[in-house]
Amino acid sequence: MKKRKERCDGRETREAILAAAEKEFAAKGYGLGSMRAICKNAHANSALANRYFGSKENLYRTVAERLFGDLGAPMANLKAKVRDAKTWRAAVEEWVDDFLFMTIPTARAQKLCAGLFRQEVVNPTRFHEEFQRRFGKPVYNSLSDLLAMAVKDEKELKLWCSYVWAQVTVYALADRSWHGNFRCGGADDESWRDEVRRFVCRVIFRSLRYAGA
Repeated sequence: MKKRKERCDGRETREAILAAAEKEFAAKGYGLGSMRAICKNAHANSALANRYFGSKENLYRTVAERLFGDLGAPMANLKAKVRDAKTWRAAVEEWVDDFLFMTIPTARAQKLCAGLFRQEVVNPTRFHEEFQRRFGKPVYNSLSDLLAMAVKDEKELKLWCSYVWAQVTVYALADRSWHGNFRCGGADDESWRDEVRRFVCRVIFRSLRYAGA
């Protein structure tokens, strides 16, 4: 019984440290994020943090994997859903919607993911290239794969990818206080995200037609 309780307490402590680290790194980034503050907010000592994660670097990587991985994995697999023009349009809409998902931080995970994303773009860490390769590139490649089903010229495909990426990234990078500047008066978070998604997709579908995988 004692061993089972210790294992349960260990999992709970590890999760508490992770939760505190997500909040700290999303708000302050890796450089300013404090292990002391993380341990204090997790009600854990530094020895336990080192036991579970080894270092601040490993803890940060674990946080990034959990936040970015949970968001990016579904987006990276959208190509497999495409069978015809209808499913292609649905996959493109889903990609745009998934990216915009983190711009409306109504849930804790969204807010933390958006915060860490902003920190890495505005104040890149030494892990930036690794995160780009592991998380950013698969999401970008997914968009490219989808648009390549309608755009066969390589240069034009690059331009379309840049356009769509820029349209959704500006919302993800914007500080919460700036969101009101982007939207019509009176629009709430969810309805405005839907408007943005429809507008971006409308521009895409007016110009591009599915030509086959």
